[in-house]
Parts: sequence; structure tokens; C-alpha cells
Amino acid sequence: MPPCVHRKMVEYIKHWFTDNTLENFRQNFPWLVISYDTWEGIVRIMNAWVDPETQYSPNFPSTPEVLSSYKPAGEDRTNNAMAGLSSLGAGSELIGDMKAKFDSAMEQKRAKIVEMTNSMDLSPDLISGAKRALGEDATEEQIRKFLAKMMMDQMMEGGPQVAFFVSPMDKLFLQQTKCLNPPLGPSDELKEETSSFVLGEDGTSKEEAIEAINEYKPYIREKWVTNPVQIDPSYWYFTDGGKAIDEFNPVKEFPEGFLTPEVISFMSQPPPDIMSAKTREEKEKVLQFDWYYWHVGRAVANLSGKATVEIALGSIIAFGDTASDREGNGLPTKYHRITLSNIPDYTGMLSMFVKIAPLLSLKSKTVTPCIQSNCLLNTGLWKSFDDYIFSTTGLGYKEAEAVFRLRVADQEPSIWGTTVWEHVGDDDERIGNLPLSHEDLRAWLHRLFLSNILPPDRDANSLIREERASNLSLFLQTLSHCVNHLGMPAHFIASILEDLLKKKTLVTKATLSNDSPAPYLGSKDVSKKRFVVSAFQTDLTNQTAIFLQNNMLGFRLLDTSFLPTQKASLYELKLGGINPKYSQSWAYEYEYGSVSSVMSLGFMLQKEKGSGEYDIRTAASNGNNGDPMFMMMAMMQGGGMPGGQKKPSKLRRDLLSSGDKIGHVFSCMNWDLSNQSASFWMCEDVFEKFSAYCFRLIRTDGWFCLPHGDAKLGDTKRIG
Repeated sequence: MPPCVHRKMVEYIKHWFTDNTLENFRQNFPWLVISYDTWEGIVRIMNAWVDPETQYSPNFPSTPEVLSSYKPAGEDRTNNAMAGLSSLGAGSELIGDMKAKFDSAMEQKRAKIVEMTNSMDLSPDLISGAKRALGEDATEEQIRKFLAKMMMDQMMEGGPQVAFFVSPMDKLFLQQTKCLNPPLGPSDELKEETSSFVLGEDGTSKEEAIEAINEYKPYIREKWVTNPVQIDPSYWYFTDGGKAIDEFNPVKEFPEGFLTPEVISFMSQPPPDIMSAKTREEKEKVLQFDWYYWHVGRAVANLSGKATVEIALGSIIAFGDTASDREGNGLPTKYHRITLSNIPDYTGMLSMFVKIAPLLSLKSKTVTPCIQSNCLLNTGLWKSFDDYIFSTTGLGYKEAEAVFRLRVADQEPSIWGTTVWEHVGDDDERIGNLPLSHEDLRAWLHRLFLSNILPPDRDANSLIREERASNLSLFLQTLSHCVNHLGMPAHFIASILEDLLKKKTLVTKATLSNDSPAPYLGSKDVSKKRFVVSAFQTDLTNQTAIFLQNNMLGFRLLDTSFLPTQKASLYELKLGGINPKYSQSWAYEYEYGSVSSVMSLGFMLQKEKGSGEYDIRTAASNGNNGDPMFMMMAMMQGGGMPGGQKKPSKLRRDLLSSGDKIGHVFSCMNWDLSNQSASFWMCEDVFEKFSAYCFRLIRTDGWFCLPHGDAKLGDTKRIG
């Protein structure tokens, strides 16, 4: 970032956080609630941002290191790849042949993009955005050609940004908020910063832009400061070790988007005086964004004594578990509004119903408490809103309304919109009595259990895939929620759990879906089926015992003779040898991927050391690991993943057919990438029984074993 921006950021951080106290902060913002633990966590992060070189030494990168880590785009990527081959000793003939093959593949992709843009439905927003760039009289044919060219430029050729999507919005935000300027007027520092480089007002050709940018590069390398917010090494743990590598190139994008005479002129003007605007004409001169932030500021100022907003660090899923401690410290325990954005993309909707919905206040005559959420991750995977809800709950949305006592505000909800789940009373006319009979309820919980232990195959290499964040702990929490919050008969729920704990083969009307996403089944579960579940029983008995030991289940089991009897301890096993990226062969290169991949990790205990029979070569594949933008565009109309040759995983298939002869699978664990260690709770008698078994880290999306050093369960260290 420019040095003047960095100085301003550090100034604000010190003023409000690192040089401040919680007591003083609370006095300035009485409507904000922050616990001491959260305040200490925020200050710790802010201190690292103020002095990242000290806090993250030697990992914090310099500006030149950051710039060199950005991925080259389009033609640059091709040239770099060819240069890499040359440096390895490849001759000109081989390089020429590879270049020709690459160009041919790009032409085929280009043809697909043109075909797709010619057939796709043009939404009003898409047409409006294109006309802003082309002019209001642009024809449909011109718009389609524009879209095709834009995608080809951005996805393949590395051309200059078309003023259409990201850059204009960033530019608009900068113009409207003057975010790089001190609030009281123009910045001499910014003028000095921008005086050395300005792009032409009437647009710049690709060649001219590259020439101007190259002149500006030395200044950036020498003067700019690495953004500690974007390059925070602690974030790397949440991206499975992947550093901040991005298609965004600040050396190119910042000047092109921001350093133009138009922007600089606008930013040199003092912000408009909103308070003095009285007449309609004066108000029209004030930009809409200014009015928006003024109204937000006024609303916030009026919150004191009427409402509270809490800032908290940590998982919202675990937020309700500390309700008793929070009440003792005078912190809120119930809420009228909970806005989740797209958190359910990573936690699943079941977690929202079971862990977050109980935090809502009761409905009153004046306030209807509600939760807002939406889907932003691979939205087009789901054909309907029912499919989306069914994915992790095993219920259609109407059934989910009745079971979890929440009502969707929109009578025709869409996966593409924001969903408002309202707290309802027993007399709500849209929510009748529980529509599920005991037989239906049993089938639902069986279906939930099966989808929990055996989520469907998903290609771990694909950037577009369904995330199924779940484990047996969440299943047990759901059973507890059914009894303690939804009022279902305790003896009935207990009988279902005991049945799952005792029998190695489950006979049920529930259906196990092998498709991802799983389509909503409705009332299609009719005939009884048999599923071998013995590979997952040890994990279930272990977790059930832990729940009972800690009074977390909320109901009794009539027969506990089959459960572990010794107390649970926390164990840690350092594995080593796992890299964020590894390659078993040229054809099987694999990266951990994203935050959500951690949620697909578990481990398997086997009597004997495996010989690679379940490595990544046996993993699930959907044959669609091409350009993510193309795949996303293909899903924009909904209807699921674009067609491809699917390959099922060997491990999932073998676990279903041979059960615990293959191994014992555990879904409840924590993975620390920085230390390459797995930690988990296990009853001591379970640990003793399996201590000689081989420990294998597995992924339950692609269903395969990860490569790491040899380890046995007995190698773990008790840490709690």
C-alpha cells in the first residue's frame, strides 16, 4: 500500500486500540459490547499489524517479495511457463511444440466462451453494466461480444482491465468515500504520492499502460509498504498454508484504477457539507454514498441505550456454549437480529439451526427475532432452495421450518437471495404441527447420520465443490437439540441413538445419497435398505461417552454397557511431512485449497500400515478441474456442476462394503497446519485398545489418505 495510507492506518490503530484501554473504548462506544478476552485478542492482532516485521519475523515479506509472489496473468503466464521450461534445459523445438499445444487449447477455450456468452440469458444488471461501458444504444450483439472479449481478456490474455466489474466499483468506492484522504480535506501527502504517475484521462492502451507502469514500479518497490492486513501470516494457517497469492497486481491495478486526473481532482476537493444541505437542489449535489454513511452514522449515534452490538472473536457456532459465563459477566445471551452473511457456506445450515437459532430472543408483539443468511460459495450448484437446505439438514425447507420452528420470511425463497429465518410461536399459521411421524422422524435422523459419516464424493482438486462441514459431534448436538429445545420425546431419541451404537449394520428407510449436491428426496424414502456402519461406530461410542461425561447430551440412555467407561483425555499427534502442496506425479498435483478443506479432515485407525491403496490416485474426481471462471459461468443459471467424467473414490466404497475391516474412521479432530499436528478427545480405554493401530489422516471430500510420516495412535501425547 502507499506509505501515506499505511501511516494513516497505523495512526488510527494506535488511537483506538493499541494505545487505548477497553474502559476508554467502552466510554466512546457505549453501544458496543466487547469482552476482555476479545479486546486482548483484537489488540494482539493490531499490534502485529503496527509492527509486523517484529511480530512475524522472519516470515513477513517485503514489498518486492510480495510483488514477485503475485501470479502472472494471461500472456505473461504463458511466457513465464516457457521461460521455466527453458531454464530446465528444454530446447527451442520442445518449447515451440508446447507453445503450439497451449495456443490450440486456448483457442478451444475461447470458442467455448463465445458459445456460452451467445446462449446465456442476459440479466438486467448485466445489460446495464455493459451499457455503462459501451453506451446506452449498445445492441444485444455488441453486449455479447463485449462480454466474451472481457472474459477472454481477463481469463486468458492478461489484457487491460475492461471498465466493467471490479475496477470501476473499487474506483467508485474510492471516489465516494475519499478513503485515502484525511477526513477534513485534501492530502498533501497523497498529492505528492500521485504526482509521479498519472494515466491519461481518456483511457490508455495496453502498451501505454505497461510503459507507464514500468516507470512507476521502482517507486513502488522502494516506497510502498506491505499491507499487514492482507499478508498477515496468521491467515495462512486458515488457508492451509497458502500465502497471499492473487491475480490482483497492485503495481498495475492501483494506478489504472485510481491514479487518473478524474479521481485525483475529485479527491482533492473537501467532502461535501451534508449538514448544511437544506434544499432539494443542495441535497442532490451530495452524493448518495455520503447520504448513506451519514444516515448510518446518525443511526449508530442513536443506538446508545436502545440497542447493543457485540464484537467477538472466535467461532459463532461455539458462541452459545458460553451463555452461563456471559450472563455472569453482564454480556448479552439473546439477540433480536443475527446476520450471518454466508457463514453457512462453511458450517452448513444444520449448525445454524442447532447452534445459532437458540440464541434468538422470543418473539414479541413488536419484534420478530430473525437470522439472515445467504449463499455465496458456488451458488449455482443447487437446483433449488430445497436442495440447498437438504444438503446438510436432510430436510426440505418446509420440513425444516416445522422441525426447527423457524419460518422463511419469503414465501418463495431463492438460493440466489438473502434468506430471513424468523422466530415463530406455536400459533404461527404457516407452521403447523410437526408433520413427521415417529417413523418419518427415525428415517430423517438415520438419513442425517448417514450423510454425516459418509458425505458424498467430491473432487478435492476442484475449486468448485460442495462443502460438507459436519462430524459426529454435530449429530449428537442435533439429537440433544431435538430433546432439549424442540421438545421431542427423550425416550424415542434415546432409542434411535442406542440402535446406532449397537448395530454394525443399519437397516433403515433412509437413503444415502452418493451425489453432490444431494437432491431433495421428499417422501421418496420408502423401502428398507442395509448400510454397513461399523467403521464409524468407535467414533460414535467415543463421542457419546464424552457427551455423557460432560452432561452435554441432555437425556439418558437406558443401556450404556457398550460405551467406553474411562474418562476422556485430549491427545496430540505431530505428523510432519505434510506440505500445503505436494506432487506424487505430474498428473496428481494436489493443494489443500481453502479454509473449508480443513473441515473435511479426519483420521482412520488401521491394524496394519497401508501401502498406498487409498492415496490421492484413488480419490473421487469429477473431471472438471478447468478454469474456475468458466465453470462458475456455466453454473450461473443453476442446475449443478457442468458435466464431466466422474470417478468414485475407492475408500468410501470399501468402507460401505467392508466396514471396520478397512479401518475405524474418526471425524472429530482439530488440525494445526503450522505445527502439522492433529488433536482429539478420546476415552482412555478406547485409546488403549487402539494404541497399536496405524494413524492415517484422511479427507472426506475426495475420500483418500494424505501422505505423512508413519505414525501409530500410541505415538500421541496426552496434553489435557
